Amino acid sequence: MEPATPDPVPQDLIDAGRGYEAMFVPALFAEWPPHLTEGAGIKSGSKVLDIACGTGVLARHALSIVGPEGHVVGADPAPGMLAVARDIEPAIDWVLCSAEDLNLQDAMFDCVMCQFGMMLFQDRQKAIAEMLRVLKPGGTLAIAVWNSVDHNPAYRGVISILQEKVGTDAADALRLPFSLGNANKIVAELESGGFTDVHNDTKAGTARFPSLQVMLEAEIRGWLPLFGISLSEDKIADIIATAHDNLADYVTPSGEAVFPTSAHIITATKPA
Repeated sequence: MEPATPDPVPQDLIDAGRGYEAMFVPALFAEWPPHLTEGAGIKSGSKVLDIACGTGVLARHALSIVGPEGHVVGADPAPGMLAVARDIEPAIDWVLCSAEDLNLQDAMFDCVMCQFGMMLFQDRQKAIAEMLRVLKPGGTLAIAVWNSVDHNPAYRGVISILQEKVGTDAADALRLPFSLGNANKIVAELESGGFTDVHNDTKAGTARFPSLQVMLEAEIRGWLPLFGISLSEDKIADIIATAHDNLADYVTPSGEAVFPTSAHIITATKPA
């Protein structure tokens, strides 16, 4: 296994990773790892791979379960994310690679997991083939994907505002994370890719941002630029003002933005 990256990581990528860890992990992602580790059947001594690991919230939870006799690897194509992950938890092996081209040996892991990354894969069938390849016979898979935007109403509201104020490209950029809301599609793809015992369990969650403005700016300043969409300060202010009117029901008396979320936890097995 090669090290995650032998080259220095640009500071702007590290800063972006730190911002992701500080903002999105506690607000959106930290509550989901127990669902995946339970679905994958991880236990003490398991050898585990976290694909599209980001800054490692799922891998760290897996490490707390597998203990010193186990082994956890986190794989991600973003060097800034892995640099932050490595700083937080050096006991995990962090590997720089895509889901479609895992730089890992065949039949290496008891469990493979992916938390909210599959929606962004360039080639899902190739990634599924890689997941199957690195699992041991009888090994287990657990994947989390967001439910459709209709079941994530706060984001549905933000998408509607972006459609009105900016246009289809911006709205579609925020629709992308919810594009695999039809769990039956993923179940069918896993089955056609060679997995068996494929099941879906839809779970409810709760997102919690310090404020509605923080949640919106994270998307506007952090997500939309990834799609080449940069907005003026006046346009950002207009979007935030509209959101405060349209999404007021999600703002608590203390000023936090708290809203329900929904995701699918899909589990499967590699044939023995």
